[in-house]
Amino acid sequence: MPEFTPLLSAYVFVAVFLAGIVRGATGFGFSLIMIVLLTLFFPPAQVAPVILFWEVLASVGHLPFVYKQVHWKSLRWLALGVAFGTPFGVYCLVSIPVDAMRLLINGVVLILTALLYCGLRPKNAPSPTQITGVGLLAGLINGASANGGPPIILFFLSSPLGAAVGRASLIAFFLFTDVWASLFYWQQGLISRSTLIFTVVFLVPMFIGMWIGNRWFTTVDEARFKKIVLALLMVISLVGLIKAL
Repeated sequence: MPEFTPLLSAYVFVAVFLAGIVRGATGFGFSLIMIVLLTLFFPPAQVAPVILFWEVLASVGHLPFVYKQVHWKSLRWLALGVAFGTPFGVYCLVSIPVDAMRLLINGVVLILTALLYCGLRPKNAPSPTQITGVGLLAGLINGASANGGPPIILFFLSSPLGAAVGRASLIAFFLFTDVWASLFYWQQGLISRSTLIFTVVFLVPMFIGMWIGNRWFTTVDEARFKKIVLALLMVISLVGLIKAL
């Protein structure tokens, strides 16, 4: 892991703070932003566990306020897919070279974010098998990069459940996926003392950002805000792809 110079520390602080705002306002986007921004300076295998811990702590703090709005029926099938997909994703994380992993992560983020931005919606309601398939893809990506959100975000954005239910369901879902993936990270020896220190040091900007974002949720034009966030994610992913090349 590179040395934490004052400039690098300030960069991570600002990145975590801004990603926290997005997470608080929309219920997603934190891992998308952090995995792309941090892999510009850190190997994916070193920052993915840190991002998972941040996500777990964020969900633990957020879920009690939105628990009653969660759509638990959909989450059961999604969780089944994630349970099978995550171990394969973790295997990819420890087996694929760093630059190839960066290309894969940023490429997947770019493609799925572009689909979200374009408003792709399925014509029919998904079956339990299709929902499980979405969870399988999310688990694979989450295990490989702590970034399994895009398939689930697309699933809830395309459903008629409403923004508040989708946001609450995403928060609950990410808590499950990140705790599950953390177990496999531990098994693979990816979690160390430096991982825990990295996590704790930058918790304050994350929670401050989430508090600000949560206050914005009921006051801003959510559709417009999501468009801006997704456009930003596409730009960040392009930067990550260029660096990996």
